[in-house]
Amino acid sequence: MVKRRIVFSLLFFLLTVSNSWAYWIWTPKTGKWVNPKYAVKDSPQEQLEWAMNLYMEKNYEGAIREFKNLIKHYPNAPQACDAQYFIGRAYEEKGRFYEAFQAYQKVIDLYPYTQKVEEVIEREYRIGELYFTGHKDKFLGMNLVPPQERALEIFQKVVENAPYGQYAPPSQYKIGIILRNLGRFEEAKQAFLKLEKNYPDSEFAKEAKYQIGLSGYKISPKSEYTQEETDASIKEVEEFLLTNPHSALKEDAEKVLNDLKNKKAESLFKTAQFYERQKYFDSAILYYEEIIKNFPNTSWAAKSLEQISIIKQKKKK
Repeated sequence: MVKRRIVFSLLFFLLTVSNSWAYWIWTPKTGKWVNPKYAVKDSPQEQLEWAMNLYMEKNYEGAIREFKNLIKHYPNAPQACDAQYFIGRAYEEKGRFYEAFQAYQKVIDLYPYTQKVEEVIEREYRIGELYFTGHKDKFLGMNLVPPQERALEIFQKVVENAPYGQYAPPSQYKIGIILRNLGRFEEAKQAFLKLEKNYPDSEFAKEAKYQIGLSGYKISPKSEYTQEETDASIKEVEEFLLTNPHSALKEDAEKVLNDLKNKKAESLFKTAQFYERQKYFDSAILYYEEIIKNFPNTSWAAKSLEQISIIKQKKKK
């Protein structure tokens, strides 16, 4: 009875092993066991067609695997570029957008002369917009890199890949917006200045002046004796309002301009007070008069008139 059980067990084991190894073939050329189902095809075109069949069947994981196999085994074949491109497409279909962007960027880096460059850059830009509007990658229920950081990286690559392409100006504008939103105001200002310089005829350049002024407004200290940043910001916002009287940003720009002028007037008032305390009355009056002349709608103008009157009374004594 025991011997019979051993025989049956041995037969079962042999049948199981036989079935499992039926899909594997020994190849003397490579000295390895190969499963034909996953073996690389005999030509890059056959491998591409095999991978595309999986892609069309929406077996995206399988397609990605086979596209990668094509690139690995036929790196110099013309089909390798197509394989890299469709890796990106497959990741997009799976909703793995950052991995799609990385795959598309490899197309640019490895195959810069491909005819797919423009389409790849457009797809990168669209993915950037997705993160710009708040898409969040998650892993095990946790948010990974903040979407604004993802968008910033992608838009920077779009500009780098095609600095004179159609997606460069909107990408450069959004780089500035993201940096401003992240509180990186000096970098934001430089991004908008670059937009104004490199793409002066784009629709985004029109708003650049306001954004430059707004960034400068955020950079400039609350009230200091030297206000170069504030002066530059006032000039930019005034030019924006002058050249874009019907802009949707007009109301916001006017508010920022009023705040900037109030800040500038306050700085001048403090300078005037300094000279007044040192009894340099004529110098103090010059600063008070500048406030009255250039910033008449601020509260500092009325205070300046009052101080001038006080100084004149002191000088009579």
